[in-house]
Amino acid sequence: MMLSRPLSPTVLALMLCLGGAPWALSGSSHSNPPPPPGPEERIPVDPLGYRPPGQLYLLSKKVFSSLNFIDDHRLLFTFHQSRLLQRERNPQPSEDDQVIRAVVLRVPDGQVLESSEWRMHDRGRYLWSLGDGKFLIRERNSYLLTDSSLKLRPYIDVASPVYATQVSPDGRILVVEHEYEKHTSEEHIRLEAQAAKFGDPPPPEDTQISLLDVPSKHVLAALHTHLPVTVPITSTGYIGVAQGKGQDEFVVSFIPFDGEPLVLGEVASTCTPHESFLNPRALLIESCGPKSPDIYLDAWTIDGKKLWTGRREGHLVWPTFAHSETGDRFAIGLLRANHFIDLADSLNDEDVREQVVQVFDSVTGALLMTTNASPILTSGENFALSEDGEHLAVLRGGAIEIYKVPSPAAPAPDKIGPLAQKK
Repeated sequence: MMLSRPLSPTVLALMLCLGGAPWALSGSSHSNPPPPPGPEERIPVDPLGYRPPGQLYLLSKKVFSSLNFIDDHRLLFTFHQSRLLQRERNPQPSEDDQVIRAVVLRVPDGQVLESSEWRMHDRGRYLWSLGDGKFLIRERNSYLLTDSSLKLRPYIDVASPVYATQVSPDGRILVVEHEYEKHTSEEHIRLEAQAAKFGDPPPPEDTQISLLDVPSKHVLAALHTHLPVTVPITSTGYIGVAQGKGQDEFVVSFIPFDGEPLVLGEVASTCTPHESFLNPRALLIESCGPKSPDIYLDAWTIDGKKLWTGRREGHLVWPTFAHSETGDRFAIGLLRANHFIDLADSLNDEDVREQVVQVFDSVTGALLMTTNASPILTSGENFALSEDGEHLAVLRGGAIEIYKVPSPAAPAPDKIGPLAQKK
């Protein structure tokens, strides 16, 4: 597969300002978050063969499971199966194979409707929802499609090792970050032989970032970078951040696939802002204040309209996301640390108290409910929102618990929502 359509110089300059540092998002500064409702349904996972990963993997960010709604009456649950594997011919040195069991569960009784096993060759993320009950599966450097039948159908193959994969919240755009050979073939052979002679790793290569339209497989844009970066993306474009006039000023732009970049506004921040799409038209921007460990939140539309503002506490870190297909609600999982975390801090196992899961209204920023997930999985994938955002499924305490998400309270006349506050 050739992924080579270049980006314009303007787009490239904006893209190169993306990503790099770890970040954390969400959590509410609201002093009285709503009490968690009890689960409507509870499906035990031990009878399915699920066993939680050991404490050794707490902060590894390795992926051992996934949880998704197929529709209102079915869930897709996949998880690691511990067993001996038959050795493959000519395995790659970096591979870490595992067997993933996939089951389709009926709601509410948990009956297994379909079951399958997939062999994966690493411990990275392997499943993304595309909406409408369809899913993208990554198996090494190949992407496949599946649905409630659990049958895998080829989608695309990438000729070089894949570093990272992203899918837009609406499931329409795929971002593939993979190895890009920056040497000539003769130079690569020489460097590889030299590395093997002295026991060194192979020569480092650059990264190609390719943006594809999922239905058509059409390459919308591509660029080369030295390292993988995070690309906040939606079905019509993506976000770029550039340094403003001042040291702590940043210009945020929306870059459509068709048309010229649109400056959304400026953000004052002592750290590089981080952006995440909540739905095809709304994004969340995190920034840092000069005298606070908390993170400031701003939700904007892609045409620059401010939706709401808020803050999250500085000891809620390492976010993972789930979105409703309608885009009305989003959920975030965060690790609650026992001390404030900034970019210079390291996080140890003993620092982590719990994994918090919160559901928000995308338009108002209202915190609708809070619960916990267990075991703690730093890669996420242990909670999911239904298509309409009315239900939350969480892997918790040996079962998949399904909650009814409360409706947002009516906002006060002078506020946007419970998260709203001035910086």
